[in-house]
Amino acid sequence: MTDWGDVVVRTKGLAGHLLMPAQLAPLCTARGVGALATQMIALGLVPPPAPGATLDEHALELALRRRAGARLRILARWAGRRAEYLAPLFDDEDRRAVRALVRGAAAGIAPELRLAGLIPTTALPLRALDQLSRAGDVAAIGALLLAWRHPLGAAVAGEAARQTLDLFQVETAIARAFAARVRRAARRADAAMRHFVERSIDLENLWAAMVIAGQHADVDPAVVFIEGGALVTVADLQLAADTQNPADLAAALAPRVRQTPLADALAAAPRPADDAALHALVAEFRARARREPLGLAPVIHFALRQRAELRSLLRIIWSISLGVPGAVIQGAVGAAA
Repeated sequence: MTDWGDVVVRTKGLAGHLLMPAQLAPLCTARGVGALATQMIALGLVPPPAPGATLDEHALELALRRRAGARLRILARWAGRRAEYLAPLFDDEDRRAVRALVRGAAAGIAPELRLAGLIPTTALPLRALDQLSRAGDVAAIGALLLAWRHPLGAAVAGEAARQTLDLFQVETAIARAFAARVRRAARRADAAMRHFVERSIDLENLWAAMVIAGQHADVDPAVVFIEGGALVTVADLQLAADTQNPADLAAALAPRVRQTPLADALAAAPRPADDAALHALVAEFRARARREPLGLAPVIHFALRQRAELRSLLRIIWSISLGVPGAVIQGAVGAAA
């Protein structure tokens, strides 16, 4: 069994710099982006601007994304030769990034908006993410990833080469390539990392089932289903295709997913399901970290908390930019009043 005691101790120190919910509340009520930037500088979330420069919404987001990526690199450096056991955490960020960039390209979204919330990794640093965000279409993204020998490149390029681009099929190919990699990596890691991989795959199958129930009854559930989860089965995807009713699917899954992040995802409305699942994952791994303090659970918990913090901070930035009332922002990010 790999000893993670040294990394866990250091990770706890790093986690001490993450904000508590009560610390988010004053940020939510900042009177404008300039005032928010001042508060973030005081908290050490972003560095002061260069002389004559200002921190607008885009600059704040970039600084926060850069900070999150730097922390992942620190984790990898602390792990040293054991970094391969952390691969599912880094691959998960890459999967999220590539999926978001593909969606942005398919929808013709402005390049800077495609990067929202994406955390750079060793495989996809900031410069690579920026270049991918400026790719003209999904085929160009696939070509770049292939040229860089990124493990998700073949999945994107293969789907982009089809006569008709189906975004759902592209995302399914990305999820399948991701799952194959993390399953292999998890076999060498501890129980906590295997559980993280299992949960990640279950959530992928849940998203697929919900999409099928809502708009893609014509796909073959057996082709879309990804092996490696524990809660969602291919029969659930078939039920989604047969009923075309998300409510029926949720009712069928409810007893099986009770007290798991999947239950939170299903009951999320009007909150975004992805947010609900993430916060439930944070809570699940907080409990696991207490039970397994010297394994990978505390490291996974930190990575999930950081993702949740970044998402909350970005929501605060853009909500304040749009003039959303502070009380509404606090409710959206779960900040204490």
